[in-house]
Formats: sequence, structure tokens, C-alpha cells
Amino acid sequence: MDQDTIYELIKKYRDNTASESEKQALLEWYRQTAYQDAEFPEDEDAVGEFMLERLNRENKPRNGRIIPIRRWLLAASVLILLGLGSLYVIHIRGGSQKNNIALIPKKDIAPGGNKAILTLANGSKISLTDASNGTVASQNGVQVTKAANGQLVYVIKNTGMPITASGDANSERKAAALAFNTIETPKGGQYQVVLPDGSKVWLNAMSSIKFPVSFSSLKERRVELTGEAYFEVEHNKDLPFRVVSGKQVVEVLGTHFNVNAYPDETGIKTTLLKGSVKVTGDSNSAILKPGQQAEFTSSITISNVNTDEAVAWKNGYFFFDDEKLQDIMRVVARWYDVKVIFADESTKNETFGALSTRFANISTLLNMMEQTGDARFSIDGSTITVSKKSGNKHVTN
Repeated sequence: MDQDTIYELIKKYRDNTASESEKQALLEWYRQTAYQDAEFPEDEDAVGEFMLERLNRENKPRNGRIIPIRRWLLAASVLILLGLGSLYVIHIRGGSQKNNIALIPKKDIAPGGNKAILTLANGSKISLTDASNGTVASQNGVQVTKAANGQLVYVIKNTGMPITASGDANSERKAAALAFNTIETPKGGQYQVVLPDGSKVWLNAMSSIKFPVSFSSLKERRVELTGEAYFEVEHNKDLPFRVVSGKQVVEVLGTHFNVNAYPDETGIKTTLLKGSVKVTGDSNSAILKPGQQAEFTSSITISNVNTDEAVAWKNGYFFFDDEKLQDIMRVVARWYDVKVIFADESTKNETFGALSTRFANISTLLNMMEQTGDARFSIDGSTITVSKKSGNKHVTN
């Protein structure tokens, strides 16, 4: 089938106007096309619209010719349209449905969740995972509250308002500016915090952020980040906001951006969604526009990117766009708190494209990748072993 026919069939499938023969044709096309590409949504309608929009964008004519649509986008769109009820059926590679449907192992690994440790200025530690909703700490005139939605909020006592740089710089608030708190997420953890200036931060797994209890009497809003975080910074032209990650500094006045600064990644990636940021690394610096990403290693490289991929984790998804399996499994290991062993080194370079909820058990993700690629995954306690597939097998214990 040509691309126009495929596209029309996809639209008819969504509109429930496809005949049984058209549905079968679409299913057969998918079986022939899908190889290393998986797609498994949490919300079929929302993700379906997203993928169809990408499909349409990829298929726009350029310079008078049609650019071939990426195979995984098409396959993913079909999978979404067929729905969760047919998820395993459309991944069949020949043989009967009964014998080829992926089996959920008896032992499985649950996804991560809201888990973090708050370290106060005096060195005491509070488990935010176990803490009840309400006030969890009070320090230097600042009340720290855990909200019902798993958010940690810093407010001035008796006002209920986030601390800002304006107002009376009394002794308590001066002391707060010199006192630092740290929030750390473990493997399998994430957390959201509203900083003393009202800025919002989402922390990914195995990440930490250090910040003053109050930004009052300071000349800047400086925080230190390890790991990954998404920021929505409150605008304040008189008080620049700076994120320090190793040798890199991101400077903003008010904007939305993501910083990936895991030590086991090749470089620090800063992705801008809204506003403007200045990225400085060693003696290099660059100004980003929305839709751009800076990668800092020994120098800074700027590229245009799909920002959806960079912030998918914050929105509850995995988004892999033709990425190597070894890179994917680093992300998986952080979120599911597992150890990954590659029994066959060649599988590290196998590539996948996938958009998946982060809140399913690990077998869901592994089964989908196993159905569409040459890698085989086995679960033993908290260890995932990746080997070369031999035959038509699935995730095992």
C-alpha cells in the first residue's frame, strides 16, 4: 500500500468507518511493517491524536517531493488506533494468536512513584514518601508543606503565599537565605517542589536539587541540580534564576525548560520549551530559542529537537525516537530501580521507537520491545537480562 492509502485507512479506523476488509488490510500492513518499533499508550485517544499529528507533519511535501514517513510513526499510529484491547494481537509474527500473545510473568516489577528525601539546613532528613500531607518542617520563618498531589511547597508562615524576593528582609528571612535544603529522589522516584520564589520543579528519578530556604536578600536565585529536572520559573527581571549542573550554568529570568545532567550520560542536555535561556559551559555560552536543545560536553552544540521527547518523563511517558537499547535501558533502570545486564553485547545497538506510559509494570514495556525487535528480556528479582532472541519467546522469569 502507498502512504496515502495507509493514511486514509488510519483515519477511517479512528472514525469507525473502516470495513472489516480494510481493518484486515491495515492489520496485515502493520504486521509487515513493524519490526523494531513499539507504541503502547496510556490514553488511547490523547496519544492517538498526538501521533496522527506527527504523522501528518512528517508527511508534508518538501521542495516539491514527498518525504517518506518514518516507519515507526506509522506503526505506532496503527497500534494506537487498534486500541489497548488488541495490543498484543497486532504484534503477532505469524502462527496462531493463542500461541503468540505475550505472557505477563508471574513475577513483575512495579513502576516508580512519588518518592524523595528532604534534607533540612540542620542536616535532619525527612522521607517525603512516608510523610503525611500537611506541614513537614518549619525553619527560619518558612513553612514546608506536603500537598495532597505529592507536591512540596515552601511558604511564609501565616500567609500561605510563596516566598518572593520582595517584602521585609527581617532577620528570619535573612537567615533563611543562608540556609539550604536538598531534595533527592532515589531510583524509582520522582517529586515536584514549589521553590521559595514560586517556581515549580519536577525531579526525575535519581536526581537532586539544592536551594536556599528563601531567596530574600540574595542577588540571584541559584539552585544546584544533579540528574534531571523540568523547571517552570517565575519571572523576576531583578533576580535571575540560575541552574548549576557541574560545569554548566543555565541562566533565565522566567521560562520553561528541561535539564538532563545525569553523570552516566554523554553530556548535559538543556531543552527550551518557552522563553529564553543562556547556557554556559566552561568558556562557551549560547542563547536558546524555544524548540532548541543545547548539549554540553567539552563545548556546546545547539540543535532543533522535538521537545515532547525531552519532557515526556514529566508528563508520565517514555518517549524513545529510534534510540539505542543501551540508552533506553539506562532510563528504564532508573525508573524501575533495576539492574540491567547485557548477555549479548550486540543488542546494545539495536534501536527502538516507542511512546509508553511510565506507570505500567516493567513487563508491559519489555514485552512490547521484545515483540518488535531482536532482543529478549528476562526478569530475575530486580535484574533484567538482555539477550539475543532465538525463536519466538517472550519476557520470562
